[in-house]
Amino acid sequence: MRKFWPLAFLLAACGAQDPTGVGTEPLRLTGATLPPAYLGESYTALFSAEGGVRPYTFALEGKLPQGLAFQGGRIQGVPREKGQFPLTLTVEDGAKNSRVQKLTLTVSDPPPPRLTLVVPPAQVEGPFLLLGRVEVREAVGFQLEVGLADLEPDLKGLRGVGPAYLLDYDPATGLLRLDMAFPRPLKDQEAFRLLLTPKKPVLPRLSPRVVLYDKEGKPLGQPLPRGKAFGELWALAQNWGKEGQGLKGDLNGDGKVGAGDLEALAAGYFPKAEAPQGQGEEKAP
Repeated sequence: MRKFWPLAFLLAACGAQDPTGVGTEPLRLTGATLPPAYLGESYTALFSAEGGVRPYTFALEGKLPQGLAFQGGRIQGVPREKGQFPLTLTVEDGAKNSRVQKLTLTVSDPPPPRLTLVVPPAQVEGPFLLLGRVEVREAVGFQLEVGLADLEPDLKGLRGVGPAYLLDYDPATGLLRLDMAFPRPLKDQEAFRLLLTPKKPVLPRLSPRVVLYDKEGKPLGQPLPRGKAFGELWALAQNWGKEGQGLKGDLNGDGKVGAGDLEALAAGYFPKAEAPQGQGEEKAP
């Protein structure tokens, strides 16, 4: 039996294939903004379009920074120079319709990593968790000093991303010091959590001193005063659990890296604590 297809369906199908572009959505660029690029870091920006008649052809005019190239609607590479680079993007569809957009590509130095301390935004009366997150950029560890006025830390309950950390707390001054090294670079992840109990209702407002160490192990700022180098803690983190001769981090010489070496490093690591200036805690009225 012969089948008859609705005329409207046939017309719609023909219209979808119309090479003139009549009856189609107007051609437009989508996602035509450029994310920032950072010196020495891999970069990709992909352009796209909608409407008109496929296929699309992209063209880019202007000087790209050294290390980047444009091909097939994509900017890709590793920029080797900083600055602002004005560009003109053109897309043309199969019906020879075109759209043009002015763009600026900005290449700058990479932003540094950040240690964000997360606390409740409102007044608290009971125990709460202090969370530390490494954000923005990779880091292999940090040094932290923070005053905990009217807050009591549960030192034994601290949970870190790895076992290579040293913790010190002076109840007389309220100063908490925490140095932590990661087994591998960390980014946009939680590094530690610590339970704090308020001695009275408080609105937690912390003013920490922080020095982070980039993925090469270099301090981003002046290292905080310690009796030993942070690099020794980092060596422990990198080799934790390994066995063998001549391992970095094997401080007690037993041929393996672990808790015994961390205990050896802890001796004399933190100098005498001094009361922090402006502890940064806002007391409840």
